[in-house]
Order: sequence, then C-alpha cells, then structure tokens
Amino acid sequence: MLPKRIHELILAGAAALTLLAAGATSAQAAPPALRPGQLLTAKPHTLGRIPGAGRTLLISYVSTSFTNQPTVVYGQVTLPDAPPPPGGYPVVSWAHGTTGFAPQCSPSLMGPGSATGLLAELVRRGYAVLRTDYEGWGANGERPLLHGPSNANAVVDIVAAAHGLGEKLADDWLVAGHSEGGGAALWVASREPRPPYRLRGALAFAPTGPGVMTFMDGAADGGFVHVAAQPFVSLTVLAAHAVDPSISLDQLVRPDFRPQVDAARQACLGALREQPQLRPGQYLSRGREYDKVAAFVNAQDPSRLAMRVPVLVMQGEKDETSVTPPTTRAMIASLCQNAKAPVAYREYAGATHGTVLPAAMDDALAFAQAAREGRAEGQACR
Repeated sequence: MLPKRIHELILAGAAALTLLAAGATSAQAAPPALRPGQLLTAKPHTLGRIPGAGRTLLISYVSTSFTNQPTVVYGQVTLPDAPPPPGGYPVVSWAHGTTGFAPQCSPSLMGPGSATGLLAELVRRGYAVLRTDYEGWGANGERPLLHGPSNANAVVDIVAAAHGLGEKLADDWLVAGHSEGGGAALWVASREPRPPYRLRGALAFAPTGPGVMTFMDGAADGGFVHVAAQPFVSLTVLAAHAVDPSISLDQLVRPDFRPQVDAARQACLGALREQPQLRPGQYLSRGREYDKVAAFVNAQDPSRLAMRVPVLVMQGEKDETSVTPPTTRAMIASLCQNAKAPVAYREYAGATHGTVLPAAMDDALAFAQAAREGRAEGQACR
C-alpha cells in the first residue's frame, strides 16, 4: 500500500485534475478559462514545516507542462508568525534542488533539507516563502526533472496562485533556488515580466548549467563518478526519457548500471546515494540514444539566456557534483554576454554543494534586500 501522505496527494491530485479536465474539455457550455497560476485547492499543511513560521498551506494550481499543456502542480505557502506590513508580506518563490524522481520525493512530503536555515531566516525577516513541487509529482505523469521551462513555469505560477488565497502579499517578489532549483531561478530571471507581479531579483545557489553535460560526458566516456554523484546520472537519464520516450534505456544504460536506474524510479536521493560504487566505464554507452540525452541536457542549460533582473550566483569551492567551480565560471562568462541586468558571482572557500547554502546566506539576504530596493549591483560582468 502507498504511504498515507502519498495516497492523500494522489486523491487531491485526482480531484484537481477533474477540475482541470472539466475546464479543458467540456463542450456543453463555455468552460472557465484555465490560466497559469489559477488556484485549485488549499488546505493546512504540517509536513516540512519551516522553523519559526506561522501557517503553512498545501495548494494545487494550474501551470504549463513541458508539452505546453495545462497541468496541476502542488506547492506550499508559508507565512510569517507576525502580521503583514502595510504593503503585504514580501514574497520569495523558492525552487528546490533535486530530491528524486519517484512520487514520494516531492518536496511537500519532505523537509526543507539543507535550505532550512535560509528559509527560516527569510520567514523570520517577514518573507512569505512559496515552495513548488514542480510538474509531474502527485497524480499526473512522470517528473521532467531538470526541464528549465517547466520548472520555471511552476516557480512563477505559484506566485499568482498564492495571491489567490486572499492573504496580504506584496506584488513584487524574488526567486531563489538551489542546484536544479538554482537553474530554474535563472530560467525565471530570463523571462519577460508577467503583470501585476514584478520579479525584482534572482538568487541561484550552485545552479545547474553546463556542468551537467560535462558530468554526463565524463560518465559516458569512462571517467570517474563520485559515489555521491552517481544518482545524478540515473536521474538525468530518467528525466531525458520522460521528455523523450523514444530513448532506449536498453541501448543507453550499461548492464551494471541498470539496477541503479531502475532503483531511481522508486527511491529518493538519500537512499540512492547508498548504491554501490561502480567502476569507470560501467555507466552509459555512446551512440544515438546518448545523443538524445545530450540534446535534452543542453536544452536545459540556462547559460545562453539573457538575465532581465539582477542575479546573484553562489558557488561552493569544493562542489563535487555536476556543478563545479570551473563550469559555473563558464556559465557566468556566457551570461555576461547577454545580460540585460547586473550579474554578481561569489565563490565560498571550503563549501560543498550542500554547505554553500549556509556559507552564502548573509550575502544572499543582503542581495535580496538590495534587489527589493532597486539597488542590487553585479560585478561579474565588468
């Protein structure tokens, strides 16, 4: 049997999808227009509580899928334990890092993890924190992990959905995210404004970018893959397959690695990191199927995008995942060629992929305040 919490999410998802389908397919009368950011359901939520926060609500809302169709997405809205200021609670839309592929890995079923300290401090400072689950978790389809436009849709649309709750929220907002979520934050920062909600800045902690392709090429070409990073090979393969089902896993995945790919359909990131270490050359096979994976990965790289709001990118010096200092520096150089707004970059000595969050917190909070006040600066592109 499914765990009770997952079962509840699936039932809620079925109800939300019924609403979605009724609006999308009814031919008897003009259906209500489905719009991105439309709030569908809301209920009190206690899982994954941010320390020191007031109320948290689990919501479902309409977003746009990677196939450009309406889809139901879930997320959490956390409010401070204090009355709103005159202009409403300032808003941060937080984009989670990768937690896994399976339904039980959705962030609303888990705690904030390594982001706990940062999110708690944001709430303490009076921010309303929104946390989307992204597309594909709940009752509808597979998770198109890493998909930049899909992830960005969910991060943007939860802002409008949260305003539909009737709480006093400011129209101006910030986006912040870690790892996959850091990449999503950059995708969001490249978008045209969507009135009446005005994005003021983006904070990207260890964002995914060109390092993902470098990492996957290394696995395919017989390079060493750190045991803690092995799950990202599996998850990237499954993400590409979710978006392009024509990819043959039998031809792409080497026999020794196939059990880990199959396990990634069922287990979350923490458990996947306990898989046995494989030898170089045991992961993937080059060829037409790998080329399809490469096309997917390259399409999600935010390096080619033009940043339209001030951006701060924060990188750990000791990051050994697919997000390494050299590849992130290359991304910054590319962003600077097209930037329409300031881009700032910071590296943190001794910080890993996870510990970059506490290491960079003071800089991130200062940049967030400056972006809200219209005085954020960037030195990376000078």
